[in-house]
Amino acid sequence: MKKITLIAFAAFALYSCDKSGSNNSGFEIKGTLSNSKGEVIFLEKLSQAGQASVDSATINEKGEFLMNHYSPSIGFYRLRISNSNFAMMVLDSSQKVSVNADARDLGNTFQSEGSPDTKLFLEYNKLAQGQKLRTDSLENIFRTAMVVMKLDSLRADSLSKELQKPYEVMVKQYSDVLAKKIKENSSSFASIMAIQQLRPENYLDVYKELDKGLSEKYSDNKDIKSYHAMVQQAEGMVSRTEAIKIGAEAPELILPMPNDKDLALSSLRGKVVLIDFWASWCGPCRKELPNVKRAYEKYKSKGFEILGVSLDKDRDAWLEAISKEGLTWPQVSDLKFWQSEACQIYAVQSIPYTVLVDKEGKIIATDLRGAALDKKLAEILK
Repeated sequence: MKKITLIAFAAFALYSCDKSGSNNSGFEIKGTLSNSKGEVIFLEKLSQAGQASVDSATINEKGEFLMNHYSPSIGFYRLRISNSNFAMMVLDSSQKVSVNADARDLGNTFQSEGSPDTKLFLEYNKLAQGQKLRTDSLENIFRTAMVVMKLDSLRADSLSKELQKPYEVMVKQYSDVLAKKIKENSSSFASIMAIQQLRPENYLDVYKELDKGLSEKYSDNKDIKSYHAMVQQAEGMVSRTEAIKIGAEAPELILPMPNDKDLALSSLRGKVVLIDFWASWCGPCRKELPNVKRAYEKYKSKGFEILGVSLDKDRDAWLEAISKEGLTWPQVSDLKFWQSEACQIYAVQSIPYTVLVDKEGKIIATDLRGAALDKKLAEILK
């Protein structure tokens, strides 16, 4: 079973700061930390390049500290005592923020007032932690059954498939709750990292609504411009994914073969064609090739063909792999790695990946491997 991870963070801002004296915006962070030992606490701005300190203070004997030397622009920050002991914040200029926490465990005890986006961040994180507890319970059921019932690989696979359905229900319920909350906070900076847990193909409307809200509120912010560009990219990917749904006509591919002559997918019309996306450098692809070869030998006399589409960029490595693996079906590649035209057209995000096309050029299945491929071919090539 796949697992949803806790909230992922991505920010892109650069910054500058001057720690010589108080800032001019009136921004400050006041804190009271229990169980402190006079540590130095740091305020760090997070960026694509990592994190860097923008202010610091020494916690006094009462557990109190004050930071007021930095004037933040909207973005993601963290209060840190050590690399393993920190709390995330979302701050903006002129805010007066108060925090309370246990100095021994900032992340799990942190409470804040004065920063609406930080408060929202903590709400998102609480939702994510609750979801992790639920999905972990299914993982525990599986692991316990493996030990107590001493399951062999066949029975373990059967149990895993049985638990997949309730897992998917959990994910869908959580995603719907998260999507609703993001829509309710579609102009909040903190929503940027929460939305990363939603699959764009299922929640593109939420991505676009957040993009609209943030762009109107922070029109000149380069973080928001980066998010806008990402949404546009996701929209293009979703559009391409729609074009290769089951039942759709397979988009044309015209790519060079090893002899440099172009081969068109449409030239194979009249046969059931497996478009097999692979590469010489892809270990899982090479491991799957024996299964593909068995299917080819078994069904090629019944109207089955394979079109190997390589994501290689080294021509010699590509040709060597074809020879070493004994691949006798048509092979094509524009040697553009992940920038291959075929990748863009078929929205390929990982390999090995396959698209099965019927004799009329319609897509009938995707991502078939091993026994699943054999079963499907047996069904349609009776």
